[in-house]
Amino acid sequence: MTTSSTTKSTFEIAVLPGDGIGREVTPAAVEVLEAVVARVGGFKLKFTSHAAGAQHYADTGTALSDEVMKAVGTADAVLFGAMGMPHIRYPDGTEIAPQLDLRVAYELYAGVRPIRSMPGLPTPLASPRAADIDFVLIREQTEGLFYARGRGEVLDDREARDTMLITRKGMTRVSDFAFRLAERRKARGKTGRVTWIDKANVFTSMAFARKVFQERAALFPDIQNDCAYVDAMALNLIRHPWAFDVMVTENMFGDILSDLAAGLVGGMGMAPSGDIGDKHG
Repeated sequence: MTTSSTTKSTFEIAVLPGDGIGREVTPAAVEVLEAVVARVGGFKLKFTSHAAGAQHYADTGTALSDEVMKAVGTADAVLFGAMGMPHIRYPDGTEIAPQLDLRVAYELYAGVRPIRSMPGLPTPLASPRAADIDFVLIREQTEGLFYARGRGEVLDDREARDTMLITRKGMTRVSDFAFRLAERRKARGKTGRVTWIDKANVFTSMAFARKVFQERAALFPDIQNDCAYVDAMALNLIRHPWAFDVMVTENMFGDILSDLAAGLVGGMGMAPSGDIGDKHG
């Protein structure tokens, strides 16, 4: 996931098939990419597959080895399938999710999921305007409630606690990412609007996040901005998803809403995502 020179002609792709459906879709994705190379020409892709994930943890005791972590860091890009199996868990009961380790290690703070209707695919929405669905959901994925992973505590088998973390740095960079994306989409004829999704009416951390978002919004006067509560957004994504352009939200909310959004356009298979940072991704 290194930043590559535009003069390179061969690009290293680390392939992490992972578990379950991931092992089915990644070989097909490789075939598609190889066909693109053959059609376009002028560059080459070198694919190297690596074992990681829940089954690898069950077999070896390690979900993501140091060797694979290093290979990911030196590759030009990563083709990631899917990781995690409900029946294979850590001793604390949580599932195996090496993708979370990759996001933190390489500061892949923006989880970007484009949601777009494709001709011929079924949609659960009756409105003909469902054909106009075309928005991007950005999930901050280095902090938020996921910060609690590995840090939670159970006290005397009576209560459990997890901590949400929101930082100015995290909010600044993911907000700026969203506004820059909206600028590019506006140049292609889209609305040019960023919506921040939170629960600022309840949580101090999210009121702070909204404050930082609005400060960053002032630096992009040509892009519209607004805020929405996550419960209202879950409703409106079903009522009128074609009304949105770029949305950005906290880690946990993004995890949930991105799956809901994928269901609007045919399912997860029709809504691939990318993990992007300033130096990797």
